[in-house]
Amino acid sequence: MTYKEAAGERLLLELRARDAWDQRDYVAGQRLAEELASAARDAGDELGWWNATFLISECLRKQGLVHEARGVAEVLAEHHLTAQSKALGARVSTLLSLALQGTGELAPAVAAARQAVVDASGNVDDVKVEVGARNALIAALADSDQLELAWQECLALDALLRPEPSSQTTGMAFWAIGNVAFLLGHIPEGVSYHGLAAKNLSPSNDLDLWARFNRASAALRLKAGVVAPETLECIERAELASSIVGGTERDRLELKLTRGQWLVLTGQYDAAIEQLKGVIGQKQLLATHTAADAHFLLGQALSARGDSARADANFRVSEGLFLQSGAKDRASAARALVHGAQDVPG
Repeated sequence: MTYKEAAGERLLLELRARDAWDQRDYVAGQRLAEELASAARDAGDELGWWNATFLISECLRKQGLVHEARGVAEVLAEHHLTAQSKALGARVSTLLSLALQGTGELAPAVAAARQAVVDASGNVDDVKVEVGARNALIAALADSDQLELAWQECLALDALLRPEPSSQTTGMAFWAIGNVAFLLGHIPEGVSYHGLAAKNLSPSNDLDLWARFNRASAALRLKAGVVAPETLECIERAELASSIVGGTERDRLELKLTRGQWLVLTGQYDAAIEQLKGVIGQKQLLATHTAADAHFLLGQALSARGDSARADANFRVSEGLFLQSGAKDRASAARALVHGAQDVPG
């Protein structure tokens, strides 16, 4: 095969891999990216290998294989091309942070995202790289209960976004800012930023992303105690979109958890117990801090039903999982509920 023919085959593989990614066929995308990485390596095309390997890690993460995605990202982090380019370094550190968040390792996730922001700030031509890095940092800080620091990063991201035209990237960033506003109890700001996100995200462009946005918006509204018809509408939109696109088992479990949270906060404890027991039965698929949330909510529902012994057991498991993931404030909240120290919020 001539050099030109080999290069043409690699280009075709790349186009097929990218098309699989766009179609959310992450299994096929991973397989094609692996073929492309092998072909690029054999041809001595280091940048082609790097890009294909990055796509492999992204496809793994999208399938919920976060440990595997982390391993591939760590290989890229050690590559000499990554060390030579701030843009490549920022992309890898962002990907590594997201994978670490998926495994519940929040402190290293924060560190990786901070490195991504340092590499991206003022050093890359594509603003999407910096927006992605800051999104990852905000999410990692918020998950580890560092909300004031997360809000400072949100303000920096807001300033970065304002001159930018509307796009899916800006929509995702406004989504992240709204999340933190809700967690801080800044309800009007949360509603406003999620409204901006909804205007920039479209179900016709990416139904899977639309489903995840509505699930996340509902979950944050519920954490802020916003039990309103709009919150239930978010859950129902997410459930409808998810039923169409499918998604990973992890996505479906997180959506079930959100529905369980709604049931707890609206006093439907028997239904909540059944829903949350189903989630906990597959908690190995969830991030550590997400599994902790499930036990915490189940403890609240059991407590409301007068089953103090099982409620305490779930609060203790929740505390341990929160501590394991680095979410110390939420661990303290779980510990405070042991022996019925507080009432279930209504």
